[in-house]
Order: sequence, then structure tokens, then C-alpha cells
Amino acid sequence: MSLPEKETGSTPVRLRVLLLAFEFAPLSVGGVHRVLSLARELPKCGVDLDIVTVREDAYAAWSSAPLDHTLLADVPASVRIHRIPSGFPSWYWALTRGRAGFRIAQYGYWGDPVSLFWRRPLIALLDRLVPEHRPDVLLTTAPPFGVAVLGRMVARRYRLPWVADMRDAWTRWCVAPFPTVGHYLYSRMRERAVLERANIAVATSHVTREQWLADMPSLSPDRLTTIYNGFDAASLRASAPPSAVVAAPSPPSAVRHVVYSGSFYYTPESRAATFRPVWRRAPQQWLQYRLRREDWLYRSPYFFLRGVQRLRALHPELARRLRVTFLGFVPKWLPPMLAETETADIVETPGPVPRADALRVEREADALLLTSAKVLGGRDYSIAGKVYEYFAAGVPILGLLTDGAMRDLVSESGLGLMADPDDPDAVADMLARVITAADPRQLVVPNAPYIAQFDHRLMAARMSACLRRAAAEGYRG
Repeated sequence: MSLPEKETGSTPVRLRVLLLAFEFAPLSVGGVHRVLSLARELPKCGVDLDIVTVREDAYAAWSSAPLDHTLLADVPASVRIHRIPSGFPSWYWALTRGRAGFRIAQYGYWGDPVSLFWRRPLIALLDRLVPEHRPDVLLTTAPPFGVAVLGRMVARRYRLPWVADMRDAWTRWCVAPFPTVGHYLYSRMRERAVLERANIAVATSHVTREQWLADMPSLSPDRLTTIYNGFDAASLRASAPPSAVVAAPSPPSAVRHVVYSGSFYYTPESRAATFRPVWRRAPQQWLQYRLRREDWLYRSPYFFLRGVQRLRALHPELARRLRVTFLGFVPKWLPPMLAETETADIVETPGPVPRADALRVEREADALLLTSAKVLGGRDYSIAGKVYEYFAAGVPILGLLTDGAMRDLVSESGLGLMADPDDPDAVADMLARVITAADPRQLVVPNAPYIAQFDHRLMAARMSACLRRAAAEGYRG
């Protein structure tokens, strides 16, 4: 096996990397964009990349997210993409379509079904691919968290050093409960095994890394690192106005456009299940377990819409100058929420649009809305991918953010106009400032050096350094 840390002159020896990514383009979901960025940028860092993912036709059963083939346009031809079956049998999808069958599958299998079903087609490919391409290091990206479980198996089977990229916090991802405390403890055991055995485990949030160390003090801090997501620097340059140009004041009647891009990751049913007392739960929910309670209503636009409603009550003339667009899938709970807050006439919901169009709308907006879940008695680890898109746009961010990683980043960026989501008057005041400003972009002072660190090229360089360190160390056993 080569020693990629050595150099020939000033050029690093090229590193052969095997990347396992169950979710990959053209599937258009948030986590895919991190993997796409690595696929585009790692080759520039001296990495020869083989990506193993699933066939496109497997995504229809797996996810309701759309396919966007334009996402693959910038992936270099040198990147080899191997598409294999998902391994999920048709009977599994037939079983889980019904409520009773879903419960059987949920309680009957304790781990992520990806680690069960994708194993066979994955091994069938790798038994041929690994001897042929002789990778120096394995890189896995999760969720699905079963990919991390399979990563440990692959590293052991082929004796490969391993970098585990964790896009979400595994057992602290509390959108839905574990079926039982036993299921939680089993997942916790699997999570610990991944974090202990990987040469390097990568978090996408500093709060996630802090929580790993707090939950599992035996972990070695120098094997845990944070590599944030990021943006395409070209987008930042395109959206930044020339410094010598002073924007002309807007006319007093100018309409201000506030944009939210992407999913809200909220469902009323999940929230109700989170806060419903045990004695009021259905029998199948009696054994469910949550490590902590998170209120994902705060991730929805509800508290922003209450602020709009309050603005309309206090300053109807300003509310008439406000236009709001929610780009992305329209959940069934959103129209009733708009009706409840009397904001349906202000909010447009065009549905999903191609990523390039979404980025253009973000750059042209007067302000961009950002929300976060509330962790009761703790800090939210999640950093939405749209944060970095918003940084690239250089537009004021209306931050209705709870205590956590997202608020840390937005506050430091200088782009944030922050308001307590529990205070409708504060939200209304923030909106009034945006509406009445001659140029809303003058309300913020971007911290350019801080924002620049989230360039995708730097993210890939940090990942390349992790891969080279792991390859130099070798398989850990």
C-alpha cells in the first residue's frame, strides 16, 4: 500500500479513496450536496475517487425527494461512480407501506435496514473493486447510519484505514423516537463502535463533536474533528456587489422580498408524539424512547408567520410591502398554518425548483429566513445546508434561531438580523427594519474572513488532510 503522506517535489502523491455514499446525485436532498462538493473538489487535492452508491431507480422507493440530473454536471470525469442495487427486496416496501407492517419492521430490526440489505450487493462489488483499484483509504458518509455500520465492516474485511463522515448526530438525531430504550442502546453501541474504530470521525457541527466527547469520554479527542459544509466560492463572488458601488435608495413604496429555501423538517404528528404524556399515547407508543425532547415547531415557519401577523396588526402599511416565498416541497400542514396566521396572501409557495434557480432567487432576495429546532435543556447541533448558501448570497439573514450551532455561525458571520422566535413583537420589529431600510443589505456588516473559511475548496482540503492522515496511519484493527 502506498504512503500518500510522502511527496514528490512539492506535489503530494495521489491518494486512492473509496467513498461509500448510499445517497448521491441525482437525488436532491440536503446531505447529497456535501458529497457532491467532495466529488468535485477532492480530485483537485490529489485524490482519485471511486464512489459507490445505489442505482437511480432505487430512490423512488427510498425517498420522495426529486431527482435533479444537473447536479452531476460538474463532477469530474476522473471520478468513477459505481451504481449498485440497494438490496431492499420488494416485500420490504410492500410490508412497510401498511401501518401494521411498518411497526413490525420498526420493532423487529434494531439497526438501520441499510446495513442489512445493502451489505450483499456492496460486498459483491467490493470483492472485485478493491483488488482492482487498491484504495489507500475508505471514506463513508452517513446518514443513512447503516452506511457507517457497513463502513466498519468494509474497513475490517479489506483492512483499510477509515474516515467516517457523519453528517448528522446519530443517537442525538431526535426527529422521531426510538421504538424502545433497547433500540436506542443498540444504536448507541453501534455509534460508539464507529467512533472508536474509525481512524478519524468527522462531524459537520462543533456542537456534535462536543456532544460526542461529553457522551463518550473515552473517545480520543484527536480522532474527532469538525469539517463544516460550505459553498461554492464562485457563487460568493457572483453575489458580492462591487465595493465602490453604493446602492441607490429604494422608493418609499418598495416591496421587500423574504425567501426561505428548502425543507422545514417538521411534522405535527411527530411533535405531538414528542410532547404527549405516556398515558395519552397509543399502546404501540408506550415503549418509545427519546434521549431528549426537541421542539421542531421552531424549525417550521410558524414563529416567523406569527411575527408577520403581528406586523400586519401594528403596521398594516408595512405589511403590504412584504412578499415572502417558501421554495421547496409544500407540506400538507403549511396551508392550514398560513390560514391560522392570516398570511396566505403574503406567502408564495411555488414548490421545488432546480438548485440553480433557488440560488439565483436567494441572491436576489432582500432577506433570507432561517429557523432552528429548540432543544429543551440543551443546544441544537444541526446546521442546515442552506446556511452556507445564505452566506454565499451575502444577503441579510433573518435568524429566528434557538441556542445552538446555527446561531453561533450566523452571529459570527455578521449577516444575522436576530430575533427571539418566542417574541412576535421582536420578529415584527425586525421585519419593519428590513422593509423601511433604503437598502436592507446595509443593515448588516459581513465578516468576510469568517465567511471565506466555508469555501468548498477549503472543506475538501481539510477532508483530504484527514484522508492522508488515516492512510499514513493504516488500518487500526
